[in-house]
Amino acid sequence: MSTKRIGLFLEPLDVLFFRDGRPFEPASAAQSGLPMPQTLAGAIWTAILEQHDTDYDGLAKAVQNGKSFEESLEAVGQPPWLARVAVRGPWLAEAVDRNVRDVFIAAPAVLHQSKSTSEDHNGQSENLTRLFPLKADRLPGWQPPLPQMRPLWVRETKSTKSVSGFLGRDGLAAFLNGRVVTSSHLKKPTDLYDLDRRTGIVINPRSQSADEGLIYGARFLALNRNIGFYAEVVLPDEAADTVLGGGETIAFGGERRHVRVHRLPEPWGWPEADSKGDEQKPLVLLTTPGLFEQRWYPRLFAQQLVSASVPGDQPVSGWDLARGGPKPTRFAAQTGSVYFLNQPLDHWPAALSDDAFDRQQGWGCYLKGVWIDE
Repeated sequence: MSTKRIGLFLEPLDVLFFRDGRPFEPASAAQSGLPMPQTLAGAIWTAILEQHDTDYDGLAKAVQNGKSFEESLEAVGQPPWLARVAVRGPWLAEAVDRNVRDVFIAAPAVLHQSKSTSEDHNGQSENLTRLFPLKADRLPGWQPPLPQMRPLWVRETKSTKSVSGFLGRDGLAAFLNGRVVTSSHLKKPTDLYDLDRRTGIVINPRSQSADEGLIYGARFLALNRNIGFYAEVVLPDEAADTVLGGGETIAFGGERRHVRVHRLPEPWGWPEADSKGDEQKPLVLLTTPGLFEQRWYPRLFAQQLVSASVPGDQPVSGWDLARGGPKPTRFAAQTGSVYFLNQPLDHWPAALSDDAFDRQQGWGCYLKGVWIDE
């Protein structure tokens, strides 16, 4: 089945709210983070199903009776290709007049800057350093997580710290090609969004008055002017021109917040690494969190992995509407994780997560770069 990739810009109509699976109780403060791939996938799939007037009750009953999602769709008279729609993203993006100007990815975990930046550079641009694989025999006591792996090391005598923030197209292109990335390439989180702090009370449904002592706080995601989310949807050719034509308003995240969907003339052109000879080896940057059996690396990399920089993992859960219960908690490798490989893969998938359904939701999207083993 041939497919087509379409690009979407999600324009926020208000502050947004994306929270994790931690309990939310009176006197607590829930804080929005950035949206997960499953949140985007759920919003896009729901919008497409609604566009096809899907019988949700019949669909849920078929799933609960043990049918696959594709079989359940057929049971309620829907085309089975709806079960194969794939989603990629979401990524923070800047758009002017609904045209995407740039897409921002969490800074690669191997980038470092001087700890004394503020004192030595007085606000001027600084060349960032990066970690590289060190020969294993040069670090006494090194115990590799996998037999062939090597430690990461910074080629600087000065004291450094990992950077935070986001890279746009120019910074990503420099990083993927092994060129110098500077601090001017970095976008601070506050350049893209802030948190809108609000306080609420619990209303007693019988008296329609505030329940005494039941007060809570919430911090909503407030995107800056011209900032929204970029996403991609992979559809069968026969459906690509009829689905998400543009201008739809869809629910995205919690608290009944909505975004307007704008279909782009062409998908965003992601930066790529230039091939410059056999001495180059592949490097991979995660652009969405990855769900892996081993938590920190994809199964596909087990034999080729030389080094890895994974800044941490984040818990992933949620509510399964079709089955009427919570999803099991899993842990995803964070966006910005970097993997050094000793040779290319025989086949590069669209996403790196180990499970096919996770890949379909957009977990484990990545960009390919290069590195030289010196």
